[in-house]
Amino acid sequence: MLAVLPPGAVVCGVCALLVVALFAVIHSVAPQRERTASASTPSMLAGISGNRIAVGLAAGFLVLLATRWPVFALLAGLLVVVWNRLLHDTRAEDERRRIEGIAKWLEDLRDTLRGSAIGAEEALEQVAVRPPDVIADPLRTFAHRRRQGFRTEDALADLAEELAHPTADAAIAAMRLVIGGSTSAGRLYGTVSALAEAARNEVTARERIDRARAVYQSSMKRLVMVGGLLVAYLRFVGGDLLTPYDAAIGQVVLLVPLGMWVGCVVWLRSLCRYELPRRYRIVGSAGVLR
Repeated sequence: MLAVLPPGAVVCGVCALLVVALFAVIHSVAPQRERTASASTPSMLAGISGNRIAVGLAAGFLVLLATRWPVFALLAGLLVVVWNRLLHDTRAEDERRRIEGIAKWLEDLRDTLRGSAIGAEEALEQVAVRPPDVIADPLRTFAHRRRQGFRTEDALADLAEELAHPTADAAIAAMRLVIGGSTSAGRLYGTVSALAEAARNEVTARERIDRARAVYQSSMKRLVMVGGLLVAYLRFVGGDLLTPYDAAIGQVVLLVPLGMWVGCVVWLRSLCRYELPRRYRIVGSAGVLR
């Protein structure tokens, strides 16, 4: 039956099936988790400048002129566009800086509670005046809402949603229980101190992991360059070795190893992400967790 179909239709059909299969595999291995505005994972193409895209198009066009392989030219252009983000997920760095800001905020709150006899509400407002830069906007919004007359419990609930981190959720839950009178204020200092130490330890662990990942990222980029140089060498020096790939069917066959390679790179990039544990938040004044 395939013999009666034109070669172009066969090529398009196989390409479409390969693309669908690749996206299905990526979606199947992607972890399912709760997504929030502050903890979402940016895509590999998010925020790329127009100049970068223009350079990628130029590189793809040059590769097309040199090799006559549209598939390889498309991959080369895409590599040039996303080279700085090939195995580098900005979410990891953003999340680490956010945790470091939360740790600094909890440490300031701990020191304020220890060094004075003020209550939890006053301590929160004092710390919000000099917030860490990474979480300055949520804390300033909290202080602004308090000045506008919002209830402390409601302002804290909004703060937890904006910080969007389990450690901040636990600290804010303890503060709401103290302010709401569900538990004694004397236990707040110990809870905040323990959470500040846990957040600081998490920052230290992530810094150690990021340093190890940087070594593997550099090695992977070198392997990509070596692979590209090897293909170029075989193309221009290998004689008729790669001639079968000049045909349309050859381009379809070339999609198989290139698709597998792209799938491996996407999978390796997904390992650069940090998976946060499930968040538990207090709902309402009765202190119900969800």
